[in-house]
Amino acid sequence: MFNEAHISLTGYVATQPQVKTIKTGAAHLSMRVGWTPRYQDRVTGEWVDGVTSYVTVTCWRRLATYAGICLRKGDPVIVKGRLSVRPWAGKDGITRLSVEVDASSIGHDLTRGVAQFSRIRPQTGMSASEFAAAQADGDLLDQAPADGAYMFDDADRVLAGAETPEGLGFSPDEPGEPFFDEAALTELAAEEAVPL
Repeated sequence: MFNEAHISLTGYVATQPQVKTIKTGAAHLSMRVGWTPRYQDRVTGEWVDGVTSYVTVTCWRRLATYAGICLRKGDPVIVKGRLSVRPWAGKDGITRLSVEVDASSIGHDLTRGVAQFSRIRPQTGMSASEFAAAQADGDLLDQAPADGAYMFDDADRVLAGAETPEGLGFSPDEPGEPFFDEAALTELAAEEAVPL
């Protein structure tokens, strides 16, 4: 994106995050994040707090939903997003500046503590290790996942009970075409071995 200022900052959630749903159905989160720099006083040698700064952090959709679940006032956070500074006129007629960050990612600052992460993933097929473990236990899936991914056994058959995906040309009880054409792979390897 051109003519945009991207920023990363660390600080603390200064206000309780507020999540709202707008007319289009998208989630919107708004909160204030503050930080106080520390410096060493040259005269006394002691560490002193500087001036605390605040920024309004907003985010949308899935990030807003997840941040609203995870973040609380006082949490140390790292925020990455687009910076904008805009003037606005108060009721007293005095023009002020509003500093905002439209966040693209937010996370807990792990230099300040520990967090537990729970990934939210769409339903997919099993990984190779999960499939091997299920096969060893005899716990093969009896349905295709909702997202249209299909599971196959070691004979390239759709697992029992799963609907046959269109275009594959075989039923769950019949052996199917292998995923890889070994002859084509061998020919490809031979072509790459021939010097140009």
